[in-house]
Amino acid sequence: DMGQSKILITGGYGCIGAETTKWFLRYTDASVVIGSRNVTITRTQQVFDDVDTERLDAVSVDISNSDEVVDLLNRGSFTHVIHLAALQTPDCNADRNLGLQVNLAGTQNIVEALKALEIPLQRFVFASSIAVYGPRASYPGSVVSSDAKPCPSGPYGIWKLAGEHLARLFFEETHVPTVCLRPAVLYGPGRDLGLTSSPTTAMKHVVSGLPYEIPFCSRQDYQFAPDVGAATAMSAWEDFSGYGVYTLPSHTLTSQEVVDVIYRVAKDTLSISVPDISVGSEEVPFICDLECDDFLDQFPMVPHTPLAQGIASTLSKFKSQFDQGDLIVSSSQKH
Repeated sequence: DMGQSKILITGGYGCIGAETTKWFLRYTDASVVIGSRNVTITRTQQVFDDVDTERLDAVSVDISNSDEVVDLLNRGSFTHVIHLAALQTPDCNADRNLGLQVNLAGTQNIVEALKALEIPLQRFVFASSIAVYGPRASYPGSVVSSDAKPCPSGPYGIWKLAGEHLARLFFEETHVPTVCLRPAVLYGPGRDLGLTSSPTTAMKHVVSGLPYEIPFCSRQDYQFAPDVGAATAMSAWEDFSGYGVYTLPSHTLTSQEVVDVIYRVAKDTLSISVPDISVGSEEVPFICDLECDDFLDQFPMVPHTPLAQGIASTLSKFKSQFDQGDLIVSSSQKH
């Protein structure tokens, strides 16, 4: 009976975690438990203000602590586990040892604890990243096949690639259907951390009437956060067997092209007079032009929102938050 489904989402307050959680609460009757290091009732109310939270529970867990992980999984009776909790690139670069403990040891802690469970798991999903690939210049051709050779350029990508291998071993040892997803550059409400969050920060500045510079100009693969949440949830929920590693549908644009769409949507759709949004000269080391055909073959119902529509939705949400005095516009940008 699918009604008995109970889903654990680590990193459930994060950008992908929140959208994944909302998808389950809106479209299934599963109960969802989100794990985070910092659980408060206020935070739950703020992040999940637009869904019914009756079937949602939030528990405090530090995934780098194997005892806490084992304890949570042993008492949870989870049918599906989605492992998203991780430190993002700036934090990994700032403290590599902490990044190692959270991103790599944390993933191993989850996998080892899952292997020891009595109750058979129906699905394990691991959030990897396009950071497992090398820079775009190292891949010839106008598109990059999703099975192109990984060659991560920093510790974050190296630990994500290692996490995929841990997930593969988990599948081989348990035969629990296992999916690794490699999201690209997310944008939308809730995207406020990480190296490539600045296009979303720019949208906050637009509705606030403040100028802003996106520091990098590179072409990137952009994905609307609710689409990635849906992709993550559906890869846990839809029929699937075996082990798979997938990239997701995206829109490939330069920062300037994104800014052009933001301007157009802000003026035409929302009648906002737009402050100066400029683009710097930095290059981001991530890949773009990734194909995702194998993912769509496997999960054809996953939404892929047109960029203008996703930006309009994001600006509208930020505008209403701004009008209510609830929009947090951080001017400090971490690189």
